[in-house]
Parts: sequence; structure tokens; C-alpha cells
Amino acid sequence: MGRSGTRIGVRRIFQTTFITFALPIAARAQQVASKDLLRPPVPITATVPAQAEEKPKYPNGCSKMGVGFADGVTLDKEKVPRKIRVKLVKISSGKLAIGSEIVATAKLQDIGSKSIQIPWSTDFRTTMDGQDPDNRSWEFGEFEMSLRDKQNSHYYDRLVTTSQPLYSSKFLPGSELTLKPGEWVTARISFRIEVQNPSFEEVNVGTAALAMEWFQTVRTRVVKDCGVTLGYFPYDSFYNHESRVVVRKVEIKPPAKTQKSSQ
Repeated sequence: MGRSGTRIGVRRIFQTTFITFALPIAARAQQVASKDLLRPPVPITATVPAQAEEKPKYPNGCSKMGVGFADGVTLDKEKVPRKIRVKLVKISSGKLAIGSEIVATAKLQDIGSKSIQIPWSTDFRTTMDGQDPDNRSWEFGEFEMSLRDKQNSHYYDRLVTTSQPLYSSKFLPGSELTLKPGEWVTARISFRIEVQNPSFEEVNVGTAALAMEWFQTVRTRVVKDCGVTLGYFPYDSFYNHESRVVVRKVEIKPPAKTQKSSQ
């Protein structure tokens, strides 16, 4: 009788402890924001997009500017990768014609034990406002789509992104979004069934594996001594997730024009 009472007591303590630790995690598992990244239609009378408005300005005494590049990776200070997960919530069609534009809803979730920060502004001026024009830094992020290469199952053919990218800057409060453990965001995105490197890759008709990933990088632009140095520091080692996650099996169809002419 005494032993039985002791066992019940231990079990109850264990259950109480579990609930105490589980509740805070469950409370944070929620969607905190959403963003429509589809590019709005451009009127004929519209001005040139902000991304193209930044004209090169030569410093005094410089007749031209040389261009150099700096690259590397962005790492966590504690050297412990943050865990994230991407998911395809919705797609406009499971049958994708080559050359067509597809609309989808993507999800990004923090599944680790620490918060992460992601870019959350679609305004390109975020990369410039409040900064020294000759010494700028900002972050860039987007959902990227790929098709698994049929010749090499370990390689993915990157598709053309047609939705707007996201930007953030430490000089512009509100341009960055923090995701706490368990929290997620969704975004409406678009992409074209066309590879970015047509000289080396191609889209094949038939069943294919559609993959998605969250890409984030720090970018810099430094002007000095009649030269511009462009920096590129992706978060490749910062996030602990499969670089490309297969999110849907799809059917790739011939281009629409080909289909019509064959009828």
C-alpha cells in the first residue's frame, strides 16, 4: 500500500512538471505576421522602380568607378545554428506549364529555442535611408523555388523569382521582424517555371519535385578611392535547415503556345 502511494505521487509530480514547461512553448506557437509579396501591376505612366533609380555618382576627381567584391558568411555569435522550417501552404496549381507564372503561399517558422530576425520591408529605400551613402549595409531575404534535377538527384535547378524581396536595416526601425521560438510568418509569393541559368539547366516535362528554401544575406556597399566594393554574406551556416526542402510533387507541362498549336 505504501509503495503504491509513492508511485502515484511521483507520476503526478512528473505530469505537473511537464505541463509547467510545455505551456509557454505552446503559447508562442502562432502566426505573427503575413506579407503579400506579389509585384503590383506597373501603369504605363509609372516612374522607374526604386531599385533602378539609384544612379552611379562618381566622387570628385573620379572619371569612372572600379567594382570589387567581398564575400563570406554570416554566423551566429554563439556558433550554434538557428533552426527554421519552410512549408508550402498553398499553390495556384499542381500542373505547371513551362514559362507560366505561379502564385503560392509560403511559411517560415522558427522551430529552435532562440529567436531569429528576418528582413520584413518591401521598400528598397530601406537599404539607403539613414545611412552614409558611401558606407551602407542592409539585409536581404526571399523565398526561393527550385526543381530537383532529373539527372542529379542531389542538385536543384533554381527557378526565376517574380515576387518582391524583403529588406531590413539596423538604421531603420521596424524593417526587421523577430520570430520567437514556435512563431511563424506567411508570405504570398510568385515564381516562373523557368530556370535562372538556361545555358546549363533546363525544365523537363513530367513529374517533378518542387523545392523551397528561405534565403537571407547581409549586403554591403562601400565607396572608396574611385572604387565600389559590394559585399555578400549569406546566412548559409546560420540556419540549421535542409538547404532546399521538397514541398510538393508537381506535373510540368509544355508551354501554353505549344499546347495550343498541337490541338
